[in-house]
Amino acid sequence: MLRLLALTLILAGCTTQAKTPDALEARTVPVRTAEVTEGSAVEPIRSSGRLASKAEVDLSFKIGGIVASLLVDEGDRVQQGQLLARLDLSEIDAQVRQAQAGLTKAERDMQRMDALLQDSVVTLEQWENTGTALDVAQSAVDVAQFNRTYAEIRAPASGRILTRTVEQNELVSPGQSIVTLGSDADGWVVRVGLADRDIVKLQRGDRATLYFDAYDGQSFEGVVTEIADAADAMTGTFEVEVAVRERTARLKSGFIARVDLFPSDATAYPLIPLAALAEADGTEATVFLPNPDGVLAERHRITVGRIVGEHVTVRQGLAPGQAVITDGTAYLSDGAPIQIVE
Repeated sequence: MLRLLALTLILAGCTTQAKTPDALEARTVPVRTAEVTEGSAVEPIRSSGRLASKAEVDLSFKIGGIVASLLVDEGDRVQQGQLLARLDLSEIDAQVRQAQAGLTKAERDMQRMDALLQDSVVTLEQWENTGTALDVAQSAVDVAQFNRTYAEIRAPASGRILTRTVEQNELVSPGQSIVTLGSDADGWVVRVGLADRDIVKLQRGDRATLYFDAYDGQSFEGVVTEIADAADAMTGTFEVEVAVRERTARLKSGFIARVDLFPSDATAYPLIPLAALAEADGTEATVFLPNPDGVLAERHRITVGRIVGEHVTVRQGLAPGQAVITDGTAYLSDGAPIQIVE
């Protein structure tokens, strides 16, 4: 009986030893690899900004006074030269008449001085002082008439009223914004702020793509039209102006735009097949590399960029010439045995 038990244990041990290599071979994952290559790709620069008319003008009165009439509301379309607002002209017209009366008196005084000077009744100095008074009176008329002209606000260009900040019969001060006009002549622009590492990649004429929450899923083409040469003192960023090429969509000043800017000069990046990504979360991804002996899989974290066809750019973590596992990644874990097949 003891001999039979011993023989059974020996046979069982032999069976276990015979199955061990097969079990290990079953756990070995066949994989394929690809070489990390280098290619040129345009990585977009992402930012955001506010939509505005290219020419937004705050219109105001040169002098203060009481608003007699406001002829436009927010959203109204106006034509160049159209009357938008006017002050109460009672006081202003009185100032014009006063200045004109002073000019009339100065002209009479000058006529008398001319006659008296010929008769040698007055001195040359008195005649010159009267001439100076005449010039002063003429200047006073010019100022009063100029102020009378700018007691009205007229549209400097055709466009749309974006804001109106006062109401009729309200007392306003000189230079206070009354309405903001967005001109149609130069279209819409989005201004974004970029860091110094991004601003050096851009140049005028570079392409841009814009997205607005108001138009979910729709993109708008744009082009870089202006690039600041100096950083903003408050934010430290450089302002870039992007002109929106779309003119048929119903856009409104103040829309927030997400902007992708595409530099015209492509940058060389390592490229790997999309199939090599075992998992990805935003710009962070995981790939598997064969170890130096080519028998084990090593988990490796990388930073990816833009998808280019069936490849993805690698910003950090891999270099051209390395091998990356492309097939079989779903069955791998860190340190798993692998067999590289053609």
